[in-house]
Amino acid sequence: METTPNGNAEQKFQELMAKLLAAPEWTEKQQLELEMARDISVEMLRLAEAMRDGSVDMETCLTLLKYAKVLDFVMTTLASRRDIKPQTLRVIFKLAGLKVDEAYPG
Repeated sequence: METTPNGNAEQKFQELMAKLLAAPEWTEKQQLELEMARDISVEMLRLAEAMRDGSVDMETCLTLLKYAKVLDFVMTTLASRRDIKPQTLRVIFKLAGLKVDEAYPG
């Protein structure tokens, strides 16, 4: 596993965030999806910090991977301006053990 920062990956992430944040017309549903993605990233950070402090086990690694997959799906879909069906998002979150915002439709 590479531990040094990858400038190219960081640049791509910054471009993705700029593209997401530059869009002036977010629907309420998309805003909720972005907030849920932000919550996932906070939880991923918490897990990563716990792993850094020495409590690394297979379950934590797999949980982090599940969260990363969900975050990738949500962010990629939002960035490409495709619609996420509420049923699909709920199933994906349930499989990953994540909570869906109560205000989210469906």
